[in-house]
Amino acid sequence: MQSKRIVIIGLGSIGSRHFNNLKSLGYQNITLVSSKITKSAEWDGYEVFSTLDEATENHKYTHAFVCSPTAFHVGQLKALVQAKVPKIYLEKPISHNLDDLEQFKVASALGVQIYVGYDLHFDPGLTKVRELLNEKAIGKVYSANAFVGQYLPDWRPYEDHRKGMSASEVKGGGVMLDLIHEFDYLIWLLGSVHTVSAIYQENPELEIETEDVADVLIRFDSGATGTIHLDYHQRVLIRNCVFTGALGTIIWDLAARTVTLTLADKKEEVFDFSDFERNDRYLEIVKAFMNEGSDDRICTFEQGLQSLQLVVASKLSSQSSTILKSPLFK
Repeated sequence: MQSKRIVIIGLGSIGSRHFNNLKSLGYQNITLVSSKITKSAEWDGYEVFSTLDEATENHKYTHAFVCSPTAFHVGQLKALVQAKVPKIYLEKPISHNLDDLEQFKVASALGVQIYVGYDLHFDPGLTKVRELLNEKAIGKVYSANAFVGQYLPDWRPYEDHRKGMSASEVKGGGVMLDLIHEFDYLIWLLGSVHTVSAIYQENPELEIETEDVADVLIRFDSGATGTIHLDYHQRVLIRNCVFTGALGTIIWDLAARTVTLTLADKKEEVFDFSDFERNDRYLEIVKAFMNEGSDDRICTFEQGLQSLQLVVASKLSSQSSTILKSPLFK
């Protein structure tokens, strides 16, 4: 483990989580990059830089975690690729738009592997859904209906939600980018997208400049359809998806931590993963990233780009009141 030299860029909630998880897994050779004026006591004994340029000037790293606000991702990713850091973990989403992303498709030719932090791939419930779909447990999939909502002021009680990243268009906020997991896992489970249409809302009650409600309709290349509802207003977290097929139904419920399979005989099978804690997902994805072996649950840059393309297309659809078709999603 000591041969692995790690740099973490951004020490907000997710960066701090990765920092603590890495330490719990036994990694100690960690450098931190944070613009915070007040340094945390937890950082004592670790090298801390104010900028990524300072951190990479005279240091070489084997692994990097990019945990900064979304709008900073492209510039920091470019610096890490130029520094030839072999493995880069980029928090989702890749960026807040599609500008300047083509350059990263050739990163592997430079010996750099980029992965995107879609931790729900490591949720045992979604893993079970993937297994059931691969086994054709419900036959041909007709539709998937995803719903997620949580009251934005409750997300980070320690800060004013009106001043956070979610509230800022420039920083890459808004419910569609914040909750991009739904776009990602539907592509992961059901394949590539053929067309998309969407409507989003910008309501004044939360006093933010980004969209706070969105509804998306997707047709996949397989012929299946999908809907995604996202909002910043549910007072109690709701996050679930209903998969309807020729032979039955699968319901994934993250809040209840259950997967329910119902077949034609109306008999239910319930997979309960209530003993799996939220942080376990983050531990598992960090293990997969730090491991030298392969894990098909971890999201590649190319896969992460598909979900970003779908969000951008959904926004354009709402703004133009049109249905958008491929090859936007190829």
